[in-house]
Amino acid sequence: MDKSLTQVHCNRCECSTTTDKVNGWRVFLYNGLELPLRRTLGWCKQCEALVTAEEFRDINLIIKEMGELVRQVSALEKTLKTNYWQRLLNRKLRRVRRRSVENLLTLGAELDVARQRANKARCVCCDSLDVEVIDSSLNIVEQFWQHNKRNEVATGLTHPGCGGEFVARSNSKVAVKHATATSSEPLPAANSHKQDQQSVA
Repeated sequence: MDKSLTQVHCNRCECSTTTDKVNGWRVFLYNGLELPLRRTLGWCKQCEALVTAEEFRDINLIIKEMGELVRQVSALEKTLKTNYWQRLLNRKLRRVRRRSVENLLTLGAELDVARQRANKARCVCCDSLDVEVIDSSLNIVEQFWQHNKRNEVATGLTHPGCGGEFVARSNSKVAVKHATATSSEPLPAANSHKQDQQSVA
């Protein structure tokens, strides 16, 4: 079966890989909460190779989102020109508050895990946190090449081996069975039941 993939190559040497895992989103289970986890491509200093890496959103972005959520609820309360008991029993406000509390719990857990990892990406091959990843503002997946006229795009990732920069380009109609994997990530054990603190597809 043919599939449109993304090829990432160094602009100074022949180091390259073909991957369909660039900037894909997964779910990270943490104490029963589903946290967004970005699966991307990076250079692991311990593996000394291009690897698949996982990272959480930036800590400052999470904090900003939490603040905006609190302000939205506060603004809604001010628009309801009613007394305390009417606000307490208002169905719309109760729904908004309930969703806001759920979102704040998720954001708080996401912030906690991001701080535990020191806001760094993790290599899925060796679990090292010493990984440099591609620019998180880029979303270089199949849809990117369908809606972008550029043939190549800089990833912002430096190749330590030669000082070059890794560049991404569309590598359409590549047979999946011949695609080069970015890492040799082992399959989870069949009898594994530990879902807390692990990522799932």
